[in-house]
Amino acid sequence: MTSVRVRGISSTALSYLFLLRGFRVVQASGVIRERLGIPFDTSPAEVTVKDSEEPSTLVVLGKPEGVREVLDSITAELRDVVVWWGRPGLHAVVRARVSRLEEGGCILELPGGVEGVLRACHGREGDLVVVSVARPSFRRGERAVVSRELRFDGLYVSLIKGGKIEFSEFIRDPAKKAELSALAVSKLVGSGLGVRFRSNSQYADPHEVSREIDFLLGVLRDFEAKLKSGGDVEVLYEGESIALVYLTSPAKARLDELRGRVAPTAIGHHQLKYMGFDEVVDYTEYLLSNKAITRESTALLSSYLVYKQVGREFSFRQVKPDGGVVNLAPGVLEKVEVGRGGLTLVFKRVMRSSGVYDGLGVEKKPGDVDYMVVDTSSWTISHNYYRGSDYLGTYVNINTPPDVGEGVVEYLDLEVDVVVRGDGVLEVIDLDKLEDAWRSKALSDSLYKRALEEVEKVRSNPTAHVYNPWKNQQK
Repeated sequence: MTSVRVRGISSTALSYLFLLRGFRVVQASGVIRERLGIPFDTSPAEVTVKDSEEPSTLVVLGKPEGVREVLDSITAELRDVVVWWGRPGLHAVVRARVSRLEEGGCILELPGGVEGVLRACHGREGDLVVVSVARPSFRRGERAVVSRELRFDGLYVSLIKGGKIEFSEFIRDPAKKAELSALAVSKLVGSGLGVRFRSNSQYADPHEVSREIDFLLGVLRDFEAKLKSGGDVEVLYEGESIALVYLTSPAKARLDELRGRVAPTAIGHHQLKYMGFDEVVDYTEYLLSNKAITRESTALLSSYLVYKQVGREFSFRQVKPDGGVVNLAPGVLEKVEVGRGGLTLVFKRVMRSSGVYDGLGVEKKPGDVDYMVVDTSSWTISHNYYRGSDYLGTYVNINTPPDVGEGVVEYLDLEVDVVVRGDGVLEVIDLDKLEDAWRSKALSDSLYKRALEEVEKVRSNPTAHVYNPWKNQQK
């Protein structure tokens, strides 16, 4: 039974999910323990799940087999997520080849066809070097960041060649620090090794920590023997598995359902929290828990937060299945309507450059306007292009239902699109990109099938996606 530590916005929902699936939830906060009715388990975490610095994204980190089990559970329950694996593993020690010199550093060929960046590198092209992965590559074409500081991870400690005694920021008890420092000195004095005490060690029995240091010293001896035997580009020490999980709007709604079973939960809790509306959600749920409002009334929260931004300029964050991000030209929020399923937002984007509109084959000129229609319950976004009152065509993007934050709209692009030209001709474009994303497993079966369904919906009624601002005004 894998032990999991959960931190961040979705900690209640995910902790509940992991308990349902037979995992052991450890080192949970007092709030989580109270909500889930579990005791305080100080066992070491084999896998940690927490929020990434990237929007709407989780980090899953730990023992390879445990990370795989956790990811299988997340994808099975939430379905509409995208997983980007880190390659090589975090703190993996690899033998790499210098491909070329660049800006005072080296670009390295790492195992698996990944490029790595080593700063302050004085090697020559073709040299073999041994490095540790400080940040893996998660996306196609993204370079890993590597270091000469070799690190070997256990549950409680990491041994570091040439390092010093360090502590996780979560170990704050001076007495515990003193106890662990004395242990490190007794084990490692004169070895040239440093140690970093990981957050698990704050609860650990000193004998367990001592045994793990002995085990890692054995791992290090085996590593050095393997190093002496020579070889080519290869992984010498696996390190920890790490993956990023992008949460789409439907996945966040399923997290709401899970959280709602154990705590008062506003409609749109995770969507709003991940888009930066923490304080207003907390206050709403305070009122909800005290029966000052009903859960149904919390549906008004999203519309309030959007209505107050009419007239504001928004940016648009289009996340790609391979992890890339396209930032569209900004637009001003002109109009908001409340529908049965969600909110419909109309943005006015004024073109500032010349070119050609993708798919439409129409010349783009400065001053052209895109009336961008975003429906938070829809799997499409339509771009309606006008030059003055002349209609140029509509580009219907297939994507997951968008999330709206403070001055930002975010969604997962599903690659395929439908264009409706000014002469009424309709065409599906980039279907090959959708197929490629599905075959490469960047997109799940469910997202692939949903994208195809949405294409057929647009094809069956294309005029429903065409927006005429003058007709709308007359209404």
